[in-house]
Amino acid sequence: MEIPPTVRAHPAAATLEATSRPCALVTGSGALVPPELAGTVGVVDLPVRIGEQEIDARSAEELREFYARLRHGATPETSASPPGEFLEAYRRCRSDQILCLTIPARWSGMDDSARLAARMLAEEEGRERVTVVDTGTAAAGLGLITRVAARLCIDGAELPQVLHRTERAIREVRMFGALEALEFVARSGRINPLLAGISDSLHVRPVFRLSNGQTGRVALTRTPSGVLSALEKTARDLPGRPWILVFHADAEELARALEARLREVCDVARCEIIALDPVIGTHTGPGAVGYAALPLLAGEIDDVRDSAEGVEPDQ
Repeated sequence: MEIPPTVRAHPAAATLEATSRPCALVTGSGALVPPELAGTVGVVDLPVRIGEQEIDARSAEELREFYARLRHGATPETSASPPGEFLEAYRRCRSDQILCLTIPARWSGMDDSARLAARMLAEEEGRERVTVVDTGTAAAGLGLITRVAARLCIDGAELPQVLHRTERAIREVRMFGALEALEFVARSGRINPLLAGISDSLHVRPVFRLSNGQTGRVALTRTPSGVLSALEKTARDLPGRPWILVFHADAEELARALEARLREVCDVARCEIIALDPVIGTHTGPGAVGYAALPLLAGEIDDVRDSAEGVEPDQ
């Protein structure tokens, strides 16, 4: 079954204005927010361009075309959304408090834009409503943190409770993945281009980890089966009963194989497969695969299961 890309949900103003809860949530499109949270989470789009064309891959077919262009040498570029985009997202929230979740400032200007917009809103309204939190992670890791925070917001939790759970999730979320090539992440300046070129010429696929804002290498592999074995090994030590997001960039078959392996070695509370959108795929390149895991609290496990009832599993 084909897995559609995660919708970059940028709800209309009326949607969020009609929802008045004690705490609202805002983040960037790199959080891979699922469509069912479109009316709960304000999502600021991060633009992706190839030349003068802005990429807006909202269907599986458009996403495949995007990755095909990358494989044929296209060079996409991303830029942080300006503070005005975050300010508009904040204005759409009628809640007394707003929690904004960002990726690390050293990776993107998203955190700076979100904080500047928070100050602008405070000057505009004469009160401070926005709390910006650097989650120390991105993509599927940020996605899990956003999901558990959104559930509390939906249930009417106040900011202190949402913030407490969010901070714990930040400490406990783990993300592991492997890239088909280092070329794309080298373009972003995050690794040495020379080392990336050597690695790619040797067809080496490093398996990495990301947690608490720290990245590191856990294995070196050469084949897809080697990637799966290395990622399966990392999952054997996962604590508790995790909510898992398996992610991929134009590698659906590999993602499904990874999901099956994770279910064999983990006591999984819920597992979903998500296709990386262009915001993240620009940096990973096609062929990336991996997962993020967050141990759930006892009271959250049944809620996560209940939310999946009546929906095709793992979509």
